[in-house]
Amino acid sequence: MAANIVPQKVEDVDTQTLSPMMQQYLEIKRQHPNEILFYRVGDFYEMFFDDALTASRELELTLTGKACGLPDRAPMCGVPFHSYEIYAARLIAKGYKVAICEQMEDPALAKGLVKRDIIRVITPGTVIESSMLADDKQLYLQHLYPQGAQPLESRHLLCGYFHRRGLCHRADRGKNGPGHHHRALPLYAQ
Repeated sequence: MAANIVPQKVEDVDTQTLSPMMQQYLEIKRQHPNEILFYRVGDFYEMFFDDALTASRELELTLTGKACGLPDRAPMCGVPFHSYEIYAARLIAKGYKVAICEQMEDPALAKGLVKRDIIRVITPGTVIESSMLADDKQLYLQHLYPQGAQPLESRHLLCGYFHRRGLCHRADRGKNGPGHHHRALPLYAQ
């Protein structure tokens, strides 16, 4: 790491001295403190401060720095926007969550700072892109309900099957054991 890049945690940064873009970054990051923030800047998703330190270590990316209004440059790393899924998938596989922050207007037409917002938070349970899924693993989306409400449901996202498992009355003994029933229906048959 270069001598003029000082690792800082987001919560320790004085926002008054930051550039407008870095103020915007920190405002968005503070809304998503538990995710690694992929912040769109031109053709890249950039990460700063502690997210940059984590992503550079986990993804084996070069850690650099960005002038941001502080005496030292903010730790920074980035990935090309057109291949972000590869990097996000690697972070998800290591147990991290990723928040995707996109430019909400054309930078060439923006007056002042480009508007940005979170368009998606990717977690192990919300991955649906085939490029981010392992071909040899099943993917289910689970719904849980309090006792006495609806039964437990899951949806097999790749094959399109809907499964329901719940408690039945004592007189209704299903094939999966006393007091339980289990059935699989195509998703379109809901």
